[in-house]
Amino acid sequence: MKIEVSDATALPEWLQSHVSEGHLDLAAVPAPEDVTGLKTALVKERENAAAYSKFGKPDEIAAKIADLEEKAKGTGKGAEDAQAKLDAMKGDYEAKLSERDQRFQKLMTQRAQSDLKAELAKAGVVPEGLDMLATFAAQRIQFHDDGTPKVLSADGKPMIGSGADHGATLSDLAKELAGSMPYLVKDAGTGGSGKQPGSSGGKPQAKTMTRAAFDALDAGAKQSAMRDGTTLTD
Repeated sequence: MKIEVSDATALPEWLQSHVSEGHLDLAAVPAPEDVTGLKTALVKERENAAAYSKFGKPDEIAAKIADLEEKAKGTGKGAEDAQAKLDAMKGDYEAKLSERDQRFQKLMTQRAQSDLKAELAKAGVVPEGLDMLATFAAQRIQFHDDGTPKVLSADGKPMIGSGADHGATLSDLAKELAGSMPYLVKDAGTGGSGKQPGSSGGKPQAKTMTRAAFDALDAGAKQSAMRDGTTLTD
């Protein structure tokens, strides 16, 4: 798609190179870069600043700490009180950072789980198997510093795939899981087995298990539960 542009100099410099003969070629404009990781980093920095804000402005905090450190070098009760205040400030700040990190870890994990289930559905995994398979694979998902998922292989090493720097994506992981556990993938009902499309072929009614109970199983038991078509409940 092209749009007429009367004055190319009115456009941002990065767009001007895509103007030819008075028209801007939108098809040639590169897609915007994914800034999810940058947003995550910015939010973390804001959280860092908020953790210190209760103590005052940055220069006030620096002056207060310097004063306490100087007093702590002395002896007697005054020095002990100054060191106690320093320890309390440090402990309070570290506790807030730990709480923040745990909250971000939970949010990133929930997002990755949701995205993985979407990819598993695209790979043909049956609806009742999405939660269980995503939970089973949770240990294979870590995160880069910018908050983007880092997919590991079954032996805990970085998985090779179609992503940036040849790393695996959640789509790659979903396809691997679906291929290794065909009993959780939709059956087209072909091959002369007498099954109707989407039927279970006389398979017993699926069992149920709480998510906590499933998490407590070892790897072999988890795979057995998935083969049995067990459905997770919260």
